[in-house]
Amino acid sequence: MISILIFIVVLAFLARWVHGWAVQGPTLQPHYEAEVARLRGEVDDLNAQVARLTDEQQFMMRLLSSGERRPDPELPPAPRNEETP
Repeated sequence: MISILIFIVVLAFLARWVHGWAVQGPTLQPHYEAEVARLRGEVDDLNAQVARLTDEQQFMMRLLSSGERRPDPELPPAPRNEETP
């Protein structure tokens, strides 16, 4: 019973802290805001590259799956080394 009460009190303080932080919002210095904006741009660029690579991969998979399979060529036998058993 006590542990449930402590849990509820801790949860209430945590909710109040999170709500207060969300209302005020984090404040950054201007040079940090510029850095965050630059990083967001980099993430957007990476997202575009990942989307392009995904499209290319899907295209290659379609090409590979639509092509007819040819039998694997016969490989020549491996040379035997007389020294190994």
